[in-house]
Formats: sequence, structure tokens, C-alpha cells
Amino acid sequence: MTEPEAETSFENHPLVRHRDAVAAAWRDVAWDVSPAYQRMSQSVLRDRIGEVIDALIESTRGDAATERRFLARLERAIDRDHMGVDDLLAGLMGGCDAFDRGLNPADRHSPAMIESERVLRRLVREFASTALSLITGKLETKAAAEATSRARLLALQRVGAAVTSSLAVEATLQTIVTEAATLMNGATARLRLADESGQELRLIASSGDPDDALSGTLAPVETTLAGRCYRSGRPVISNDVVAGTGAKDRVEQPRWTVSLLSAPLRVRGESIGVLTISIFNGSFADTDAEIVGVFADNAAVAIENARLFENAQAQITEMEIINRVSAVVSSSLNLSEIYRSIHHEIMRIMVADAFLIVLRQPDGTNDLVYISDLGQRFSPRHDVHLPAEYYESMTERKPKIVEACLAADFEGWERYGDMSVRIQSVLIAPLVRGNDVIGSISAQSYAPNSYRARDIELLATVANVAAVAIENAVLFEQASDVAVSEERNRLAREIHDTIAQGLVGIILQLEAIGATLGDSPLVERVDRALGLARANLDEARRSVFDLRAAPLEHHSLEEAIQELATQHMIDVETQVTINAPLALPLLQYHMEATIYRFVQECLTNCRKHAYDADVSISITIDTEICVEVRDDGPGFDTTTLKHERLSNHFGIQGMRERAERLGGSLRVGSSAGLGTNVCMTFPLDTPTTTH
Repeated sequence: MTEPEAETSFENHPLVRHRDAVAAAWRDVAWDVSPAYQRMSQSVLRDRIGEVIDALIESTRGDAATERRFLARLERAIDRDHMGVDDLLAGLMGGCDAFDRGLNPADRHSPAMIESERVLRRLVREFASTALSLITGKLETKAAAEATSRARLLALQRVGAAVTSSLAVEATLQTIVTEAATLMNGATARLRLADESGQELRLIASSGDPDDALSGTLAPVETTLAGRCYRSGRPVISNDVVAGTGAKDRVEQPRWTVSLLSAPLRVRGESIGVLTISIFNGSFADTDAEIVGVFADNAAVAIENARLFENAQAQITEMEIINRVSAVVSSSLNLSEIYRSIHHEIMRIMVADAFLIVLRQPDGTNDLVYISDLGQRFSPRHDVHLPAEYYESMTERKPKIVEACLAADFEGWERYGDMSVRIQSVLIAPLVRGNDVIGSISAQSYAPNSYRARDIELLATVANVAAVAIENAVLFEQASDVAVSEERNRLAREIHDTIAQGLVGIILQLEAIGATLGDSPLVERVDRALGLARANLDEARRSVFDLRAAPLEHHSLEEAIQELATQHMIDVETQVTINAPLALPLLQYHMEATIYRFVQECLTNCRKHAYDADVSISITIDTEICVEVRDDGPGFDTTTLKHERLSNHFGIQGMRERAERLGGSLRVGSSAGLGTNVCMTFPLDTPTTTH
């Protein structure tokens, strides 16, 4: 058959000539066979019948592609028109009845219609054969969707339970990222929070990370997809991280990542962080963004709950601190006890590897009255040169945080405690009483960035209460010092006017007796009595001096020894060198008094026997304290020390007794022409600590 003949045959097809009649009859049959067609609009039903008729007409040309397209439309009709397979089959088979109703017998039984009916039955068979697998696939898809929905619901329930049942924010956030990674089949899930500057996102929790070193890392806001999500406050999806975006960051997007989804954490309309899911196989849809957004919302709620709880706890803690420090104010006027209490309270609320209390003196100098470093107390320091930041805090009357390594003159800062390490973060608060700044307190850390705004508030609160306690105790101590000084002066006068004067009288009498004895055997005994009287007179005079001077009352041990050395150099015009640790640990008072008396006695002996020889004083502290005084004088025969009392070595005997009272010993080394060294050693008692 030629093409014109085929075209003529196509135009003479009964379905072409009687299309409207067949379509109307097919509509009536469809309404009869299934209620689904009755619910369908007239126009839609007319279009669907028209598609079938067109397929039957086209099939007469032998166009297999037309049949395949028609079968594909039938499969889509299940979802598009919400039709069941049985409804579609019944509607198609109704076409045979429509042919009977809409065509005259001659056309109905024509070869063309017989071929069209055969094609229709073949299409019904083929659709029926594929319908089972189609239905099975749809059921499996629906079951998978329901399983996913159930899994999401259970995951959200677990996350919700974690958020509402616990204030342990780290554990809650870890639960959220783990559930999110599992639910989304994610290779990794990471939760990042913005730092204080808002320029970087810090990793807080992660799940599925191949590299543990990622913990705590920072991702820049400007150059990452997570940063874009944080800035916009909206979810960001990239299903081709390598090629589909110009914002790449190896820390945030590992090289194996294909698709990435970020959802913002928002609190009161502001972004505080980002939850990111990364996968290396597959892609994300908008529905995934919605579910990840729910996880992000739960994380934001957990963080906000933790923040509110932390603030509430901080307020409670602040009130407790005020109450405890106030209790010290009302119950104690002992400065040492007050210093320890302040330090103890500070350690309960913030990092305080080292802690200092500075008091400003009437002459404008600053004294470090309390020094603690890594639990070790150190001896106070007077007239210290503080870093500029301390003066700024006291001048401005405002607490401040100092990152020591960023300070311009950090290398020039004086060091007061442990010399083996250096502080990194410093928090300073001035002690303000009325219109006056009486000093400052300072918490210090060996780690950088240790203090936050909340720490400033807490330290300022403690400083305000501490200033009252310290000022009251200082006033009480000053009043007590006046009373003690008066009593010491009274005792000094008593010793001077009674014992000392009596010894002077005895010495005069003995000297008069000795002048009259001539060569009498009693001369030796009188001389010995004179030696005893003169030695005791020296002791009495020194007692009078010490009572009035009280050398350790307002000075550290180092300063008191330095004054002894300075006075010796003035009296004898010689050199005295002192070798001691830069920071001596705080010793018990009786230990410091023993060391002071030992050095005082040694210098007295140097003036008597070594004349203008140079002197060195050494103090070493390990498991025991060793104090050594060495001179370059003429020396002496140490065998005479076996007869100390007979040789008038009363000072050495006293030093030995002092050392023995502390469980130590005294060693004297000397020989003619080689100078003398005296060494006192005793165990180091456990220093006062602040644990």
C-alpha cells in the first residue's frame, strides 16, 4: 500500500469518522463500571478517553512507540488521577462495549475495528502484567516512607526526651547529632556554635567524623556553606559540594563529601550556630532540610535551656558567695583568715591557678599581701611594681580581663610565685571602699582565654564584699598594732631600767674588784663573771632593740634580712651579698623568726670577730631549709666550741638551741686564716596551702 493509500485508510478508520459517538459511549460505560470515573471531572474523563482512542488509531500504523507511551501514561495515571489498577482495567475493557454502542454493525466488524479491538486487548494484557510489579513497588515505596516517617518520629521523640529531661548540654547535643546522622544516613553530622566575634564557628559535637582531631576546630563564617547558613538564618543544600559551590573549606567539607545540608540554630530570631549533615552518596531534598531543621531547633532549645539554667545557678552561686564572704566580714577580723576565705571562694567559681591580693599603702606604694600559686602560698612582697593593667583597673574602678601574651610589656612583668611557668590569662577587680580604691584582687590562669564576662561580674561581686572585710580588718590590725607597740615599748623600758641597769652596776662593781685583786687567784673568776655579765647586757640591749623594732611585724623575711645586711654594711663598711630564691614560700612565723635571729647573730659575730670581712648569706629550700652565713675573716679554732660556755660562745649555743627546737641542726666550719661559715638546717614543714 502506497503512502496516499495508507493515509486514506487512516482517515477512513471508524474511530476517526465516529470519534465523538465512540467517546460518548465509552464515557457512559466508564460511569457504569466504576464509581472512580463518576468522581472524575467531565473534561478530564474526556481527555483520558481521547488518549486511548488516539493510541488505538496510531497503532494501526504499526507504531510500537505509541503503545509504550500509552502504557507509561497509564502507570502515571495511578498517581495523577488517583485511580486503582482495577478501575483502569475496567475502564479499558469497557471500550469493547463502547464500540458496540457507538458504531453501526458494518463499521464495528470492519477489519480496522477488529485490529483496534485486538490492540486494545493486548494493551490491557500488558498493563495487567506490569500492574502487579507496579503495585508492589508502590507498596514498598509507601512502606519505606512510613518506616522513614516512624524512624523520624522516634528519633524526634528521643531528642525531645533528651532536651526536656537533662540539662547536661554536651550529652544532649551529642544525642542530637548522633540521631541526625543515623536518621539522614549521613556520613557525618556536626554541630557548630558561633564564637563571641561571630566570625568563626566552633565544633561542639559530631558523629561519624573520620578524624577525631576535628574536635574543637574552627570554621570561618565567610568561606563555608555552614557560614552561609549561619549568616542567612536559612537551610543551605548543596548536592555537589566539589563542583556546585565556590565556598569550599576542607575542615567543614571533607574531600569525600558529595552532598551537604546545613540548618541554622536560632534563638529568639538570632542564629547561634549550625547543624550540618554530610553524605558521600546521594542527595538531599527540601523535606530533608525540614527534618534537619527540627533537629537544629531542638539543639537550640537545649543550648538555651542550659544557658538559662547556668544563669540561674550563677545567680544562686553569687548570692551564696556574698553570704559566705559576708559571714567572714562579720565573724573575723584576722587578715590572713580573710585572705584565705576570699581565695577559697574565688576558686569555687572560676579558674584560679594563681591568686593575688594587692593593697595600696598610704604612701602610694602597693604591697602584695597574699600570693598563692598552684596551691602554694608565698611570702608577701612590699612596694611591688605592678603591670600597667592593674593600675588601669584601679584607676578606672572597673574589672578587666588581660590576655598576658598580648600585653605589650608582658616579658617585663615581675613574677611573684612559681618561676617555672608563666600565666596566660588574668582577671583583675579593684577593691573599692567608698570613694577610695584600697587595692585589687586578681585571679590568674595558665591557659589562654580562661575568663568570660560572667567571671568579671562574679569577681567584681566578691571584690565589693571583700573590700569591706579587708578594710575593717586593716583598721583593727592598726589599732592592735598601736596597743602591741605600746606594750613592747613598756617592756623595753622595764628591761632597760631594771635588768640592763642592774647588769651595768654589776659590771662596774666587778671591774672595781678586779682592779684591787692584783695577782690574786680570784682574778680569773672575776674576769669570767665580767664576761657573763657583759654578754647578758648585750642580750638585754638587743632584746630592748628588738621589742621596739619588731623586725618581722611589717616586713617579709627577705626584707628583714636585707635590712640586717644594709645595717651591717653601714656599721662595718663592707659588702654583704644575699643569695635566695626570687619567691620564698610562706613559712610559719616561728620559722621566719628563727631564720632572722640566726642571721642577726651571725652578723653580730662577724662585727666582733671578722671585722671588715665580706659576708655572704645563702638561703636554699628543698625538702629542708638551709641558711648559711659565710665571712672572709680570720677564722678560729673550732675545737674551742666544745667548751662553749667556758669560751663565752653564748650566741652559738643559742643558735644551736633554736635549730634543735625545729628538729634541725647547726654546723660551724672555720680554720685560721680561711674565714668562717655557719649553717643552720631544719625540715620544711608543710606550707600553708589553699586546696
